[in-house]
Amino acid sequence: MDEQTVDVTAAMTETYDHYFSSDEYRLRYPVPNYATLEYVMARGAGSGTNILDFGCGNGRYGLALLERTQARITGYDISRASLAEFESVLQRTPHRDRVTLIHGELENLDPEKPHDVVLMLFGVLSHIGIRAKRIDALRKVRSLITPNGKLILSVPSIYRRRPMELLKFWVSRRLGLARAPQNEPGNIFFSRAIDGRPVVFFYHLYSVARLREELALSGFKMSECGPESFLPEWLVTQSSLARWFDNLIVRILPASLGYCIRVTADPV
Repeated sequence: MDEQTVDVTAAMTETYDHYFSSDEYRLRYPVPNYATLEYVMARGAGSGTNILDFGCGNGRYGLALLERTQARITGYDISRASLAEFESVLQRTPHRDRVTLIHGELENLDPEKPHDVVLMLFGVLSHIGIRAKRIDALRKVRSLITPNGKLILSVPSIYRRRPMELLKFWVSRRLGLARAPQNEPGNIFFSRAIDGRPVVFFYHLYSVARLREELALSGFKMSECGPESFLPEWLVTQSSLARWFDNLIVRILPASLGYCIRVTADPV
């Protein structure tokens, strides 16, 4: 695969279909990040009536919100395998009638049914290719949110993640060899073995300033910004001791030094 000319959406769809089909995602991230779940609950989800989980995956946040709220949940994802797992779990709960699952293109999301809370958690926005497509996605979300609604998202920090890949693609740009999407600073590819097979992940790594700028261009104003965690997501979802330590550290940690940057934004 030519990393610099790959179709990002197609690559990420294939990656996550394989990831969820293998069960490795569920094993790596068995539960929500509880600090983020409480954050979401306190910023609208606890009293919300319609919540959109954009990039819902297998429902690790959606299922938790169904247990804690009376809201209707719309789960959207590009991965059929993730939605199939979400559906399978839903069938064993009393909450199936409060959930709508949507697959495919952004146009499949209905602007006539606005949401009071939209979630884009754990790097979902960062998987959406070039800057113009990320802004298109955010503008679509803007059309799906009520005037007083909240967008809550988290993205990987450029100061904490994948320094070798950042250096590799920086050199490629300096030498004039980078083609879209790698000609944009902060865009990286990397590979990880999942169930014995190497798969490609794409990320745009964010600074706080870049995230604020993209939100502003999309019709949002950042109202709150902080670190999501200090330790990697897989560790805080698997270890209660790691969660306890992480909760202490994030109280004094700048947003840019978080494993992910977590933001609340308001439509303007």
